[in-house]
Amino acid sequence: MNRIWAALAILVVLFSISIWGAYEVDRMTGEVSEMLVQVQNSIDSGDKENSKVIIKDAVETWHGYHHIMSFFIPHERLETVSQSLSTTKSFLETGTQDEARAECSRAMNQIHTLKDTEMPYPNNIL
Repeated sequence: MNRIWAALAILVVLFSISIWGAYEVDRMTGEVSEMLVQVQNSIDSGDKENSKVIIKDAVETWHGYHHIMSFFIPHERLETVSQSLSTTKSFLETGTQDEARAECSRAMNQIHTLKDTEMPYPNNIL
């Protein structure tokens, strides 16, 4: 009987960690996505300096989250987002707004894909 209780306790711990991981991925990707929307809005309004500040904050925020998410997400998928964010920052610093907008959209798509693949949807479980 003790083995059954131990197995149930382990199952509860694993399930709790999975739920926490899904919540954290949703929170972190949502925050960075919101920052990227702000970058696109400031690019569209012509506020170059504000877009540079926001993308710098987004890159720093992503790097902070990168360490947490690397415990349960493959590094390659996280690095593609990091590269897109860094490229967006470089484009904004050089003044190429169209390329920055395109790369920002690409980073947002990568973040949404990352989030979708990490959520416990039936197609991800099966």
